[in-house]
Amino acid sequence: MDHFQIFFIEHQAELRMYSFVALILMFAGLEWVWPRRAADDNSKFRRLNNLFLLFVNFIAVRLLVPLATFEVALHVAEREIGLFNILSLPMLLNVTLTIIIFDFLIYIQHVVFHKIEYFWRIHRVHHTDIEIDVTTAIRFHPIEIILSMIYKLVAVYLIGPVAFAIILYEIILNAAALFGHSNILLSKKLDGVLRTIFVTPDMHRIHHSVIRKETDSNYGNVFSIWDKVFKTYRELPEAGYDGMVIGLDKFRDTSSGQLLQLLKNPFTTGR
Repeated sequence: MDHFQIFFIEHQAELRMYSFVALILMFAGLEWVWPRRAADDNSKFRRLNNLFLLFVNFIAVRLLVPLATFEVALHVAEREIGLFNILSLPMLLNVTLTIIIFDFLIYIQHVVFHKIEYFWRIHRVHHTDIEIDVTTAIRFHPIEIILSMIYKLVAVYLIGPVAFAIILYEIILNAAALFGHSNILLSKKLDGVLRTIFVTPDMHRIHHSVIRKETDSNYGNVFSIWDKVFKTYRELPEAGYDGMVIGLDKFRDTSSGQLLQLLKNPFTTGR
């Protein structure tokens, strides 16, 4: 393990936190300068409750899932557990495959959370936002965050990525989520170029449409390739980007976005 990797691992908590804060501030600033859609009347209320939910999730994960993915990666490396450790892959190949495979696994998780009713009731908290901006990227129920964390821990144990690779992927995933949910206006040409490989805000916005067949499309996180390969890709919303309605029909009143209601949402009826 070289000095750069050692530094990266030793300071992973600070690197992840600083990068997250820097990115959310940067995208929030870009939303203000170049908004894709006009802010809704309750945007301040939505954003504040989304930030409250982030804090709740941080506490929940700290208390209920004490192990981090990089810690499991270090553990399996020491004991040569997991496919990559057994194969003794070169570092560059290990890192590249980790990013690709884990993004595919998160795509699969996302599809499952839409298709299975129990998981959908948890995941729909994310879809109840009636507009999307950078704070929508952190609007997840604590149960989903915990389940996702356990899923990734199992994947790390089975696949055996190096700790550096899994930390790097977590940073990339956070950056992609913040970018994909941001209310930023990109030119049609730039959006078209970017989405040949990556998920763009316009591409992901379709996923938050109130129309069910559009909600059940564009599941990708970092790479757009998975949606194209598995036929879940949708290029444009039926009503156009300016006319499309975002959210879920049943949860459109302001009170649905209040923190306590977001926490109670999975235990209420309706889709």
